[in-house]
Amino acid sequence: MENKRNDNPNDKAGVINKGVTNPVSQLSSALKQVNIGSAGSVPNDVRFDINGDTSLMESSQSQSDESQEYSRITSFFQNQPIDGYTLFSHRSAPNGYKVAITLSELNLKYNTIFLDFNKREHRAPEFVAMNPNARVPALIDHCLDNLALWESGAILLHLVNKNWKDTGKPTLWSDDIGEQSQITAWLFFQTSGHAPMIGQALHFKYFHTQKIQSAIDRYTNEVRRVYSVIEMALAERREALIMEFDSENASAYSSGTTQMSQSKFFEYPVWLVGDQITIADICFVPWNNVVDRIGINIKTEFPEVYKWTKHMMRRPAVNKAFRGE
Repeated sequence: MENKRNDNPNDKAGVINKGVTNPVSQLSSALKQVNIGSAGSVPNDVRFDINGDTSLMESSQSQSDESQEYSRITSFFQNQPIDGYTLFSHRSAPNGYKVAITLSELNLKYNTIFLDFNKREHRAPEFVAMNPNARVPALIDHCLDNLALWESGAILLHLVNKNWKDTGKPTLWSDDIGEQSQITAWLFFQTSGHAPMIGQALHFKYFHTQKIQSAIDRYTNEVRRVYSVIEMALAERREALIMEFDSENASAYSSGTTQMSQSKFFEYPVWLVGDQITIADICFVPWNNVVDRIGINIKTEFPEVYKWTKHMMRRPAVNKAFRGE
């Protein structure tokens, strides 16, 4: 990547917001200060579908006055901003938060519209016209003639590539084609295998009409398998980092006479690709914040994933996005 490692192991990289209540995660006492939704549990009107997206459990109430229900969305599309971005999300949609985090990390001007699924705002004709899947997240790039983007992975790739073109700096991205391929691989892995499995586990645990333990176990175990892949990748990155930066003790670590946990770099941040955080890392963090709901304790089961998540949750831009600012 263009920028080399410049992290300070003593730099906490941000402070977790002290004023947020109603925690949704048990990642650690620090992360308990963070709330990705408007309440401490999954709202009754939300389910997680096979793609890991958030959608409405269709209401049986009469839809006799849809034009009134859609009025807020119609008004927006009739009077769109002339610059910046508009993010369509939902307060219980992890995929929406990874877009918000990316926008915040890139210091881009954006506004978030949290759709009201009870009013079927995701079914407003104008929203469906820009996003035929009628799910969140979706994004409008007002600087590109109101370009409509949907699917979280595609949105993240658009943002980092456009920002690179605009600034000349591959922030959250890379100027190396090999690293770009690795980042994209992790991004696809998250959107196709990580989020959908957590979504299915949540569905069968909380929302399915019948309790099917075999389904709950199947998806929970698959989530654990996915995390084992990430854990191994991060552990290998940490070992390489320690052997490089703690070279005076490298032989002791190699021989096993000294545990790597004794290294001063054992808590140092490591990332999936390259030497700095990228969208390969960011795309996981909102979903890491809900896995405790399916009985997975990241801190005890996947310690490298826990440390990785903790470093991301301490970043000011991440906290800003989670607060819905």
